[in-house]
Amino acid sequence: MKTRKLGSSDLYVTELILGTWAIGGTMWSDYDEAGAKEAIKASIDSGINCIDTAPAYGGGHAEELIGDVIAGIRDKLIIATKCGLNIEGRYEKLLTPEFIMHDLEMSLKRLKTDYVDLYQIHWPVNDVPIAVSMEALMKAKEQGKVRYIGVCNFSGKELDDAINCGEVVSLQPNYSLLEREIEKDQMKVCEKSGVSIISYGSLAAGMLTGKYKEHPVFKKGDARNFFYRFFKKEYWPAVREVVDEVELVADKYGAKPGHVAIAWILSHPSVAGAIFGARDADQVKDNLGGAALTLSKDDIDSLNKISEHIYG
Repeated sequence: MKTRKLGSSDLYVTELILGTWAIGGTMWSDYDEAGAKEAIKASIDSGINCIDTAPAYGGGHAEELIGDVIAGIRDKLIIATKCGLNIEGRYEKLLTPEFIMHDLEMSLKRLKTDYVDLYQIHWPVNDVPIAVSMEALMKAKEQGKVRYIGVCNFSGKELDDAINCGEVVSLQPNYSLLEREIEKDQMKVCEKSGVSIISYGSLAAGMLTGKYKEHPVFKKGDARNFFYRFFKKEYWPAVREVVDEVELVADKYGAKPGHVAIAWILSHPSVAGAIFGARDADQVKDNLGGAALTLSKDDIDSLNKISEHIYG
């Protein structure tokens, strides 16, 4: 599988990155721990070298699963995790130096490793200056516990501020054909500063795979009920039009709709990798074709046009 350089780092991540929110065991229905471990194993066996996780995914359980699976092959992988959500409290955002160091030590313990390749601020926090948080992260980097620093869910200004306080190699935003807000601001900052984008929500939580033929309804507490706006009923007709176009393009290439969704993201030069979630080995295999597909300019243009004004 092809790799791309991650910002100013010496890390080369595969174009597909395994995301582990859904296999943490909470906020997503139909959890199967055996399947979760097989998904991690299958991604590694397929050549994917980067796994993205966070303490918030299952209250640390996703990190524990990764730690179990990667024993003996840790040095062959790029492990990305996050800090700043207090899972020992009420998941409040917290980025004091003391908490960052505590959060890091707990992640290292769960992952059964002594360093993290990419350590990311999970969400920006207003009551702690970014300079203070970045100083703590740079200290962790000097100690060898963190190789590189990234941020997630930052606005363009927040990203600029972080860059001015230390080396930031990546931004992880919610980015897909159904969520293109970063093109207005954050993507421009990334292009200007040489920061790579790692997209999450690349398949729009499964919406862009075409599996939902009618507006879906999920169980109470499922993340799809509150985290992704394209699951709201009022947006269903416009969202479905985008999915229909994705399916038409997929048919042209003899590919799956999810492959088109991933290939569209990877067509952007500022993107280093697209994160996809998988609950089992079969779902990993289903997504591999996304990195092998190259879309024509005409198809990219048609996808851009139909996905421009979904939310009014």
